[in-house]
Amino acid sequence: MPKRLFREGGPNQIRFLGDDSYSMRVSAPTDAEGRLARECPDGACSPGYLKVKCGTGITERQETAFCPYCRHPADPGNFHTREQIRYAEDIVTREAMDGAERMLKDALELDPSGKRKLGGGLLSIEMVLKPRAGPPAHRPFEDEVRRDVVCPHCRLDQSVFGLATWCADCGADIFLSHVAAELDVVRAMLDDVPRRRKDLGRRIAAKDLENCLEDAVSLFEAVLKAMVRRYLLTSSLSEEESQQEIKKIGTAFQNVRRAESAILKIVGVRLFDECSDDDAGFLAQVFEKRHPITHNLGVVDRTYIEKARTAEKEGKEVLVSEGEIRRALDVAMHVFRALHGRVFPPPSCTR
Repeated sequence: MPKRLFREGGPNQIRFLGDDSYSMRVSAPTDAEGRLARECPDGACSPGYLKVKCGTGITERQETAFCPYCRHPADPGNFHTREQIRYAEDIVTREAMDGAERMLKDALELDPSGKRKLGGGLLSIEMVLKPRAGPPAHRPFEDEVRRDVVCPHCRLDQSVFGLATWCADCGADIFLSHVAAELDVVRAMLDDVPRRRKDLGRRIAAKDLENCLEDAVSLFEAVLKAMVRRYLLTSSLSEEESQQEIKKIGTAFQNVRRAESAILKIVGVRLFDECSDDDAGFLAQVFEKRHPITHNLGVVDRTYIEKARTAEKEGKEVLVSEGEIRRALDVAMHVFRALHGRVFPPPSCTR
């Protein structure tokens, strides 16, 4: 029976298919949390990188997976990363080198130590095969992804960059679930403020509240930008054209009133149509506190007094309360849900 390059079986389930063809299964390693890296097959997608928690989501008979950023559909096996391909190639190369060495030993009739002595007496020749170590199969060097979201439909636990729109398993729109998860992070930080006040003092706790407010404003800006970008892409604009339109927005979404004008101009709907005047005014007032916090160490300046229309005295410190931030998060989520429902209604609905 002729010797073959690869031994059948083993941990990689090697099979000889005939005509010098083989099949081999290489399992991609997961990280310490059991998450498997995935990458969008569409090379133009950015960032196109995610991780999924193995054992969650669709675990049987999954025919199509989706990119959470661009919703590109493809066979689940096509979402491998470049590092996973490199890892598989290293394993195949190592197996091939081991097989080539084994076949050479057999062809030259070398002993198990890789040696053979020819002749004897005054003239003898010794052949020695010095095996060359195959390349080490280093685990894939994957990126760290910090934002986790669980699909409310198929229960896939996935990690993405930024704010992803689609579930990587079932393809459902999970944008609002992701936004809610991000807001919950800020709420968890607020929950820890009393402990930090007790352990570290009032100044640290005040700084924590200021950071939570800045995070709330940043989330407000990021969520609106993500929805506007998606709206522009569905309005037949190219990616480049959409980016140009978003650049024109600048920092408008950091300000409630400027955001309201921009949304009306671009999307054609009123941002606070389903929100009371009291809540809209409250959100605007609280968000204005970010200016002195970010640019003036929290000290009230003339710009803040004029924009917030407040009676606070110049030179005093802006006060931010836990209750204000919690209410701002609730109002913001209400605004996001209402805007999303009007601009991106479910497929069964009509505008």
